[in-house]
Amino acid sequence: MKMVKKILLGLVVLATAFAFTGCLKDDTEGAITGSGKKYSVKYTNDGTDAYRAYKATALKHAGALVKVTFKTTDVASSKMGIIFDLKDAASGVKDAKDFYVIGIGMEGGGNYYVSKFTDITDIQAKNFGASTSAKDKEPKEVEYVEYTSAGNLKLPAAAEDKSISLYVDYKLLINGTISYALYDITDEVAKTYKEGVFVTTEQPTPIKAGIIPDAFEAVTDATKLPQNKIAFYAQIAPGKTLEGSWNVAGTYLEAEDAE
Repeated sequence: MKMVKKILLGLVVLATAFAFTGCLKDDTEGAITGSGKKYSVKYTNDGTDAYRAYKATALKHAGALVKVTFKTTDVASSKMGIIFDLKDAASGVKDAKDFYVIGIGMEGGGNYYVSKFTDITDIQAKNFGASTSAKDKEPKEVEYVEYTSAGNLKLPAAAEDKSISLYVDYKLLINGTISYALYDITDEVAKTYKEGVFVTTEQPTPIKAGIIPDAFEAVTDATKLPQNKIAFYAQIAPGKTLEGSWNVAGTYLEAEDAE
């Protein structure tokens, strides 16, 4: 009887996980941990292929400011990313997800990319199984900022403990676009972030910024903006250890049915 109860409990846990993340393969190795607004990764990849970790949160917002910290610098092509506007695929493909990613790495002195992914079912596949030339209802990537191993980002200076941190901000705007920015700011400045803006006389200047066009149908009322889940993503290169953290420092709007 005890064995039956354990099996049933295990099935309930698995069912809950799949209900929460759909058919996306979650972080089977438990590389990403955390809850609420604080998450971390610490994982050594002893394999010959990149390991990809993904963790959805219960946070549903139209924007957020997230502090991303690399606690190690010898990470080769490893990445730490923020997934946002995570939702069921608009195409109706069974168990597939649509989302945006802002990914950050250290190759070439620092790099980042911004992409939209649609009809994704396998988070472990290289590039989530997507291509820029995919046909309708196939896993597809739209590149807004292309990743380059040569480097396209000047990372902030390392702290005394040798960690490197930067802040990533994204916001859905009523005209149907999404703004994003990367900042090299202090935690004190980050604390002034309220409902999508920095409440300070001297506004911080982003080190990178841009607009994602035609992201959704425009609205006239900000409270009608889409508010979907945030997730965190890490890609750990073969033979490397990635240690870091994500800290949600502020948010913009909150869905009434957020968990």
